[in-house]
Amino acid sequence: MDIVSIRHKGLRDYFRSGNAKGLSRNLLPRIRTVLFALAAAPDMDALEGPPGWRIHQLRGTRAGWWSISISGNWRMTFRVEDGAITDLNVEDYH
Repeated sequence: MDIVSIRHKGLRDYFRSGNAKGLSRNLLPRIRTVLFALAAAPDMDALEGPPGWRIHQLRGTRAGWWSISISGNWRMTFRVEDGAITDLNVEDYH
């Protein structure tokens, strides 16, 4: 899927240029792997990851958003619109 917008400035810089400033160094290996998986998947049905990723749609006020576990309370969250990923973010939303 195409990643068309990224909310988190550090994640946006990392995605565009490889500059990891603004991201926790201990999260980088998982962030890199998840970014690759998102970009390689043709759609959400084809997105695969280990059980620890806990890929799921959010509910309530975050309905329509997806979440992938990065580490502890850290999640990569995003929406899918017209087959593209939007509003990609790294956040502690708990």
